[in-house]
Amino acid sequence: MSEKLSNAEFVAVLEDTFSRGQELIFTPSGVSMLPMLDGKNDKVTFSPKPDKVKKYDVLFYRRRPTGQLVLHRLVGFDKDGSYIFSGDGQYYFEHGIVYDDILAIMSSFTHKGKHHELTDLSYRIYIRYMMIRKVSRIGLKKIYRAIFKR
Repeated sequence: MSEKLSNAEFVAVLEDTFSRGQELIFTPSGVSMLPMLDGKNDKVTFSPKPDKVKKYDVLFYRRRPTGQLVLHRLVGFDKDGSYIFSGDGQYYFEHGIVYDDILAIMSSFTHKGKHHELTDLSYRIYIRYMMIRKVSRIGLKKIYRAIFKR
């Protein structure tokens, strides 16, 4: 059964599921996490947020003040201690997310019918590839602008 819930309803289901000691399997929408997650067919398993988050964790958080729910990768930390996020398919960074904004962590996922654990070697290689690709593209864009957009 597939139903569309409001953000508040979804967060309530998430919290209730975690309070019972269970994980929640969810089909995300959107394209910001492509190519890792297709927002129509893939599934994500959410677990309660850890006490401490690490760089490259994929976290589910709420944007303030809009209340929009987002699933993106933690790519860095700001000087003030807040987090920097970016979708795998995006080349911009979102700053100012704090620990209290985080609702859950992705603990595994299913892509194209194949289940992946975050400890899989293929997943760890994918993360490194995506980060190198993102940084390279940003650097090339800066060089291009410096040369052609004076």
